[in-house]
Amino acid sequence: LRLSPDEVIFNNLIGGCVHEANTGLAKRLYHNMVEGGIKPSTATFSILIRLYASCKMMDEAVELLTTEPAAQGVEAAPRLYLQLIQCCLRDRQGRRAIEVYNMMPTSPTALMHGQLLGTCGKLNMLETGAELLGLAAARRGHVALADAEQLRDIALRKKKTLCADMITEAMGRLRLASA
Repeated sequence: LRLSPDEVIFNNLIGGCVHEANTGLAKRLYHNMVEGGIKPSTATFSILIRLYASCKMMDEAVELLTTEPAAQGVEAAPRLYLQLIQCCLRDRQGRRAIEVYNMMPTSPTALMHGQLLGTCGKLNMLETGAELLGLAAARRGHVALADAEQLRDIALRKKKTLCADMITEAMGRLRLASA
């Protein structure tokens, strides 16, 4: 049998590095993959983002998403940006989450916005959620009324009136009518 490694094998090996938090080995495997002429996929980048996030290496995760997909001729899927933004939020890095949001080449879908706003609400990152909502309005993005209202309601319950006002203002710019 003449077998040669393919993208799936490399992805599985790199995925094993996530469980061991072994970024050095993952980088070597990724380098070997690319040098061997095996094109990484969105799945490859997703695994690497997960590894960097679990090792608190957000700079490397952002650098990866900024450079590698284009360098390898792979379109960075919107879900990679969403994944990295979620990792930033879970790591309480609201500024970094906003940076990554601004890197997105297209506006996220209403579902993606809902996931981000929901995470901001759950983690009490209301200012970040309000800023994301404002950025969605500036991009003429799509946000479900229920998601925006939920974030505003959390801000009001927590007596964060300035934040609630920012959310309400962004809702107006998004033309979201509240009952």
